[in-house]
Amino acid sequence: MPPNVVPLDLRDFIGVAPAVILAVWGLVVIGLDLARFRRLEPEARRVACGRATLAGVGLALGSAVFLAWVDSLALTDSGRLVALFGESMGGYLGRTDGLIFLGTLARGLAVDVVNVLLLALLAMVVWMSTAYRFTDDLGEYFALLLWATVGMMLLAASEELAMLFIALETTTICLYIATAFERSRRRSAEAGLKYFIYGSVSSALFLYGLSLVYGLAGSTYFDAIGRMLRAGDPGLAGNLAGASALLLLLVGFGFKVAAVPFQQWAPDVYEGAPAPVAAWIATGSKVASFLAMLKVFVHALGPWSRPSESVMGPGWLAVVAVVAAVTMTYGNLAALAQKNYKRMLAYSSIAHAGYLLVGLAAASVSTEGPAAAGGVVYYLVVYALANVGAFAVAAWLARDKGADAISDLDGLGARSPFLAACVVVLMLSLIGVPPFAGFFGKLYVFMEAMRQGPSGTRIVLTWLVALGLLNSVLSAFYYVRVLKAMYLREPSGRPIGPARPALALPIVATAALVTALGVFPGPLVELSRSVAVPMLTARRLEAPAADDLPAPGAESPPGVAWRPETPTTD
Repeated sequence: MPPNVVPLDLRDFIGVAPAVILAVWGLVVIGLDLARFRRLEPEARRVACGRATLAGVGLALGSAVFLAWVDSLALTDSGRLVALFGESMGGYLGRTDGLIFLGTLARGLAVDVVNVLLLALLAMVVWMSTAYRFTDDLGEYFALLLWATVGMMLLAASEELAMLFIALETTTICLYIATAFERSRRRSAEAGLKYFIYGSVSSALFLYGLSLVYGLAGSTYFDAIGRMLRAGDPGLAGNLAGASALLLLLVGFGFKVAAVPFQQWAPDVYEGAPAPVAAWIATGSKVASFLAMLKVFVHALGPWSRPSESVMGPGWLAVVAVVAAVTMTYGNLAALAQKNYKRMLAYSSIAHAGYLLVGLAAASVSTEGPAAAGGVVYYLVVYALANVGAFAVAAWLARDKGADAISDLDGLGARSPFLAACVVVLMLSLIGVPPFAGFFGKLYVFMEAMRQGPSGTRIVLTWLVALGLLNSVLSAFYYVRVLKAMYLREPSGRPIGPARPALALPIVATAALVTALGVFPGPLVELSRSVAVPMLTARRLEAPAADDLPAPGAESPPGVAWRPETPTTD
């Protein structure tokens, strides 16, 4: 099978149907707002725009679930697909190579699961956005949320450097604009400007790092990069270009996930952005960015992790371990001093990025191989759920108090005992207290970090796990301040009113999910591993047989694209 022939098939759009639906639906929402909804009263218009957006999210979610069913059949009973959809379409849907659009995007059950997660989170963020008035540009606002999600989906599915960068910029540009949408408050515009400036600089450095990787490996495809680095000298010792590329990639990804020392934007952006936008930055953007980071570092740059077979040898593993340690410690220490609820969540997000970087380091050394990255996937799911609920509380404060100080939660336990109990569950999950899902997320990540084969290498990351446990204890001090405000203090000034369903539903749903996933963690653990393995496993396109290829110099047949042959070594 010649490696230089890649199928180009319009049916590949089936694999990105959820993203296509969201992209088109963003235009639909803008059109509906301009043509119909602007005539309504402000609150009715906001609800109408939100419901129209949710209709598109529902369509995309339905298509993602359908694709998940199709891809599960492709793995277990591909003959049934042929019987249901015919020989041509059924044969296409039953393909197991996992690549579409010239190999730039992945398809399959793992991608479908990530899309379902992103769409479920997006639905809660959209519904949360209808709870209070923070912008009059509603059609544009909801369209930006949809288009940012398109970028996140493509980012998580990327298998090639150019597609990775395009998806990353699609996401962040939409979020830059959405951050500044609360035009009645100066800090929203300031947050958007800071986010844009920091993001632009990091994107330029990140792109330069990608170009260096391409120059060294001779390919932009993750699998080809990994094989080329494995075939050549994988070491970074004396490799100035390789070390520079690695550091520049860390700058780019470090900004996206708010890792120290690239976290300066996060507190101001979280505080200044509307609460639903901050929730989407903290959850959807971080989920997609970490999944892309896993692919780039573990799959493509895996040979550079520790080429000397020493965990702290000349490779990216040592750098990531140090960044993880500094990130989790700085995030927790800085959060202790915060009186603003959203800034506290921002520093908490920084600390959680440190825990997730421990999982990234573990995925490159664990004896479990690619399955070890399942710990990161599990952690991302439970972290995202808890944070959506936590930011729904911030939206509640913004609606009734016009502020987001922790003291604004004073007395909530007496006025809304059920919702206050749900907030307790969310805070305890973020701390990592059993039996909630946050505990098993940290446990899973730390266990993978300890699963390193010989004791001589296992002990090297033990200090990182110990530091993570210490930081988990430290985080309890600032999360408990929220509980103290709700149950041990009397409200001062005008108390917050009852929560509308748009706020209560995300709080209750996420609290119930982190509880259920903590009591019964097994199914999500297995699902996370099944997502991680294909994501970090080499996949090659199924090309036409040699007899079907055109003669040299002849025109390519329809549906077949040619690219320069890249040397491969297995």
